[in-house]
Amino acid sequence: MRVILMQKVERLGEPGQQVEVADGYARNFLLPHRLAVPATAGNVKSLAQLTAQTKNREDRLRLEATGLAERLAAVQLTLKRRAGAAGPSGEAPPAASNAVPPGEGPGPGARLFGSVTSQDIVQALAAQGLNVDRRKVLLAEPIKTLGVHRVPIRLHADVTAEVTVTVEREA
Repeated sequence: MRVILMQKVERLGEPGQQVEVADGYARNFLLPHRLAVPATAGNVKSLAQLTAQTKNREDRLRLEATGLAERLAAVQLTLKRRAGAAGPSGEAPPAASNAVPPGEGPGPGARLFGSVTSQDIVQALAAQGLNVDRRKVLLAEPIKTLGVHRVPIRLHADVTAEVTVTVEREA
């Protein structure tokens, strides 16, 4: 039986493809689970319209993501967090047990008490009027040091923006 796939089916094909399958497989699995429709003349014609609509929607989403990526590229986020005691830079002397040689105190790479997560980044972006889904922030692991960090954000399959996050010591 010839069917048109409506969803991706493992080891069979992608949505929109016409494939030849066994009658029983089509009747008992593909059609009842709405993974495919019979390849009739009317369904083939409506598939062409559906494909055009999907392409238009995909182009619109890509265009929106590109516009948001341009706005995100100009964004500088500054987050303040508590960090380890400062060394020679002057804020607080290091503890005796953690004596740090002069010139090697916790500067830009000082460890944070806690971390900066993708949720923190999303909230900081929302405060600037930029709405991004937390799952789109590609932070391999939370930021745990002071300094400047580049954080990629995947807005679309083809569009990735980078945001500069500066983590500073809280006063």
